[in-house]
Amino acid sequence: MTYTNILQKCLPDFGKELLSEMENFGIIKELQAHDFVVKQGQLIRYLPIVLEGYVKVYSEEDGTQFLLYYIQEGASCIFSFAHLFNEDPIDFSAVSEGKVIILHIPVEKAKEWLVRYPSFTNLIMNEFQKHYNDLQYTTKQIICYKLEDRLWDYLKTKAGVSGTYELAVSHQSIADDLGTTREVISRLMKKIELDGKLIQDHRKIKLLISDF
Repeated sequence: MTYTNILQKCLPDFGKELLSEMENFGIIKELQAHDFVVKQGQLIRYLPIVLEGYVKVYSEEDGTQFLLYYIQEGASCIFSFAHLFNEDPIDFSAVSEGKVIILHIPVEKAKEWLVRYPSFTNLIMNEFQKHYNDLQYTTKQIICYKLEDRLWDYLKTKAGVSGTYELAVSHQSIADDLGTTREVISRLMKKIELDGKLIQDHRKIKLLISDF
Protein backbone atom coordinates (compact mmCIF):
# COMPACT_ATOMS: atom_id res chain seq x y z
CA MET A 1 0.00 0.00 0.00
CA THR A 2 1.39 3.42 -0.96
CA TYR A 3 1.56 6.32 1.48
CA THR A 4 -1.18 8.03 -0.57
CA ASN A 5 -3.48 5.07 0.03
CA ILE A 6 -2.53 4.98 3.72
CA LEU A 7 -3.50 8.65 4.08
CA GLN A 8 -6.79 8.12 2.28
CA LYS A 9 -7.60 5.02 4.33
CA CYS A 10 -6.61 6.56 7.66
CA LEU A 11 -8.14 10.00 7.10
CA PRO A 12 -11.20 9.36 4.89
CA ASP A 13 -12.96 12.62 5.86
CA PHE A 14 -10.17 14.77 4.44
CA GLY A 15 -10.67 16.10 0.92
CA LYS A 16 -8.24 15.68 -1.96
CA GLU A 17 -6.78 19.16 -1.51
CA LEU A 18 -5.84 18.64 2.15
CA LEU A 19 -4.52 15.12 1.52
CA SER A 20 -2.40 16.50 -1.32
CA GLU A 21 -0.97 19.17 0.99
CA MET A 22 -0.22 16.52 3.60
CA GLU A 23 1.72 14.54 1.02
CA ASN A 24 3.63 17.62 -0.09
CA PHE A 25 4.51 19.09 3.30
CA GLY A 26 4.26 16.18 5.72
CA ILE A 27 7.11 13.81 6.55
CA ILE A 28 6.25 10.14 6.91
CA LYS A 29 8.40 8.01 9.22
CA GLU A 30 8.35 4.29 9.92
CA LEU A 31 9.19 3.44 13.53
CA GLN A 32 9.99 0.15 15.20
CA ALA A 33 8.90 -0.91 18.69
CA HIS A 34 10.01 1.44 21.48
CA ASP A 35 11.18 4.22 19.14
CA PHE A 36 10.43 7.72 20.40
CA VAL A 37 7.83 9.75 18.51
CA VAL A 38 8.55 12.69 20.82
CA LYS A 39 10.66 12.81 23.98
CA GLN A 40 10.07 14.70 27.20
CA GLY A 41 12.07 17.94 27.24
CA GLN A 42 12.06 18.47 23.46
CA LEU A 43 10.62 21.48 21.65
CA ILE A 44 7.72 20.61 19.34
CA ARG A 45 8.40 21.41 15.69
CA TYR A 46 5.71 19.19 14.19
CA LEU A 47 2.31 17.65 14.92
CA PRO A 48 2.45 13.82 14.80
CA ILE A 49 -0.50 11.85 13.40
CA VAL A 50 -0.50 8.06 13.68
CA LEU A 51 -1.30 6.39 10.34
CA GLU A 52 -0.65 2.76 11.30
CA GLY A 53 -0.10 1.05 14.64
CA TYR A 54 -0.43 2.70 18.02
CA VAL A 55 1.63 4.85 20.37
CA LYS A 56 1.94 5.04 24.15
CA VAL A 57 1.98 8.50 25.75
CA TYR A 58 3.47 8.81 29.23
CA SER A 59 4.96 11.32 31.62
CA GLU A 60 8.04 10.89 33.80
CA GLU A 61 8.85 12.59 37.09
CA ASP A 62 11.89 11.85 39.28
CA GLY A 63 12.54 8.64 37.38
CA THR A 64 8.97 7.37 37.74
CA GLN A 65 7.07 6.75 34.50
CA PHE A 66 3.28 6.95 34.32
CA LEU A 67 1.00 5.99 31.42
CA LEU A 68 -1.37 8.74 30.24
CA TYR A 69 -3.13 7.18 27.24
CA TYR A 70 -2.67 5.53 23.84
CA ILE A 71 -2.86 7.13 20.38
CA GLN A 72 -4.32 4.95 17.63
CA GLU A 73 -4.60 5.26 13.84
CA GLY A 74 -5.95 8.55 12.55
CA ALA A 75 -5.25 10.34 15.84
CA SER A 76 -2.89 12.95 17.18
CA CYS A 77 -1.84 13.90 20.70
CA ILE A 78 -3.60 16.46 22.89
CA PHE A 79 -0.27 17.60 24.36
CA SER A 80 1.37 18.02 20.96
CA PHE A 81 -1.58 20.13 19.85
CA ALA A 82 -1.31 22.33 22.95
CA HIS A 83 2.38 22.92 22.26
CA LEU A 84 1.69 24.22 18.75
CA PHE A 85 1.00 27.60 20.32
CA ASN A 86 3.97 28.02 22.66
CA GLU A 87 7.73 27.52 22.74
CA ASP A 88 7.88 25.48 25.96
CA PRO A 89 9.58 22.06 26.02
CA ILE A 90 7.12 19.19 26.14
CA ASP A 91 6.46 17.46 29.47
CA PHE A 92 5.61 14.00 28.11
CA SER A 93 7.03 11.27 25.89
CA ALA A 94 5.41 9.13 23.20
CA VAL A 95 6.86 5.80 22.07
CA SER A 96 5.80 3.32 19.42
CA GLU A 97 4.28 0.00 20.43
CA GLY A 98 5.36 -2.28 17.61
CA LYS A 99 5.78 -1.03 14.04
CA VAL A 100 4.21 2.40 13.56
CA ILE A 101 3.86 4.80 10.63
CA ILE A 102 3.78 8.46 11.70
CA LEU A 103 2.99 11.57 9.67
CA HIS A 104 4.90 14.64 10.91
CA ILE A 105 3.14 17.89 10.01
CA PRO A 106 5.23 21.07 10.39
CA VAL A 107 3.88 23.35 13.11
CA GLU A 108 3.25 26.30 10.79
CA LYS A 109 1.32 24.12 8.34
CA ALA A 110 -0.80 22.66 11.16
CA LYS A 111 -1.69 26.18 12.28
CA GLU A 112 -2.55 27.16 8.71
CA TRP A 113 -4.75 24.09 8.14
CA LEU A 114 -6.69 24.76 11.35
CA VAL A 115 -7.95 27.92 9.65
CA ARG A 116 -8.33 26.64 6.09
CA TYR A 117 -9.77 23.14 6.54
CA PRO A 118 -12.76 22.40 8.82
CA SER A 119 -12.08 18.63 8.56
CA PHE A 120 -8.60 19.14 10.01
CA THR A 121 -9.99 21.32 12.80
CA ASN A 122 -12.62 18.66 13.57
CA LEU A 123 -9.92 15.98 13.84
CA ILE A 124 -7.90 18.07 16.29
CA MET A 125 -10.91 19.06 18.38
CA ASN A 126 -12.29 15.51 18.52
CA GLU A 127 -8.92 14.12 19.58
CA PHE A 128 -8.51 16.89 22.14
CA GLN A 129 -11.87 15.94 23.69
CA LYS A 130 -11.13 12.20 23.57
CA HIS A 131 -7.75 12.44 25.26
CA TYR A 132 -9.05 14.96 27.77
CA ASN A 133 -11.66 12.34 28.71
CA ASP A 134 -8.91 9.71 28.87
CA LEU A 135 -6.95 11.88 31.30
CA GLN A 136 -10.04 12.43 33.45
CA TYR A 137 -10.63 8.67 33.55
CA THR A 138 -6.99 8.00 34.47
CA THR A 139 -7.21 10.54 37.30
CA LYS A 140 -10.44 8.94 38.55
CA GLN A 141 -8.78 5.51 38.51
CA ILE A 142 -5.84 6.72 40.60
CA ILE A 143 -8.11 8.34 43.18
CA CYS A 144 -10.96 5.85 43.36
CA TYR A 145 -9.81 2.42 42.16
CA LYS A 146 -7.69 -0.24 43.77
CA LEU A 147 -4.46 -1.09 41.95
CA GLU A 148 -5.83 -4.54 41.07
CA ASP A 149 -8.78 -2.93 39.26
CA ARG A 150 -6.48 -0.48 37.51
CA LEU A 151 -4.25 -3.36 36.41
CA TRP A 152 -7.16 -5.32 34.95
CA ASP A 153 -8.45 -2.22 33.16
CA TYR A 154 -4.94 -1.55 31.84
CA LEU A 155 -4.71 -5.07 30.38
CA LYS A 156 -8.12 -4.76 28.71
CA THR A 157 -7.24 -1.36 27.27
CA LYS A 158 -3.93 -2.63 25.92
CA ALA A 159 -5.71 -5.62 24.34
CA GLY A 160 -8.24 -3.27 22.77
CA VAL A 161 -5.71 -0.92 21.16
CA SER A 162 -3.43 -3.76 20.03
CA GLY A 163 -6.31 -5.84 18.66
CA THR A 164 -5.33 -9.09 20.38
CA TYR A 165 -6.09 -10.95 23.61
CA GLU A 166 -2.47 -12.17 23.78
CA LEU A 167 -0.12 -9.50 25.10
CA ALA A 168 3.67 -9.71 24.89
CA VAL A 169 4.43 -7.43 27.83
CA SER A 170 6.64 -7.85 30.90
CA HIS A 171 5.64 -7.27 34.51
CA GLN A 172 8.29 -4.54 34.69
CA SER A 173 6.78 -2.71 31.71
CA ILE A 174 3.32 -2.87 33.31
CA ALA A 175 4.75 -1.62 36.60
CA ASP A 176 6.37 1.32 34.82
CA ASP A 177 3.09 2.26 33.14
CA LEU A 178 1.14 2.09 36.40
CA GLY A 179 3.75 3.79 38.56
CA THR A 180 4.41 0.87 40.89
CA THR A 181 6.93 -1.96 41.35
CA ARG A 182 7.40 -5.21 39.46
CA GLU A 183 6.93 -7.22 42.65
CA VAL A 184 3.51 -5.68 43.26
CA ILE A 185 2.42 -6.32 39.66
CA SER A 186 3.65 -9.93 39.78
CA ARG A 187 1.62 -10.56 42.94
CA LEU A 188 -1.53 -9.00 41.49
CA MET A 189 -1.10 -10.80 38.17
CA LYS A 190 -0.96 -14.11 40.00
CA LYS A 191 -4.15 -13.24 41.86
CA ILE A 192 -5.95 -12.29 38.63
CA GLU A 193 -4.71 -15.53 37.05
CA LEU A 194 -6.10 -17.54 39.98
CA ASP A 195 -9.41 -15.73 39.45
CA GLY A 196 -9.51 -17.29 35.98
CA LYS A 197 -9.26 -14.04 34.02
CA LEU A 198 -5.93 -14.68 32.29
CA ILE A 199 -3.12 -17.15 31.64
CA GLN A 200 0.57 -16.26 31.92
CA ASP A 201 3.27 -17.98 29.87
CA HIS A 202 6.69 -16.41 30.38
CA ARG A 203 6.38 -12.86 28.93
CA LYS A 204 3.00 -13.51 27.30
CA ILE A 205 -0.37 -12.84 28.88
CA LYS A 206 -3.61 -14.20 27.42
CA LEU A 207 -6.86 -12.61 28.58
CA LEU A 208 -9.71 -15.08 29.06
CA ILE A 209 -12.60 -12.71 29.82
CA SER A 210 -13.59 -10.44 26.93
CA ASP A 211 -15.78 -7.94 28.72
CA PHE A 212 -14.62 -4.95 26.65
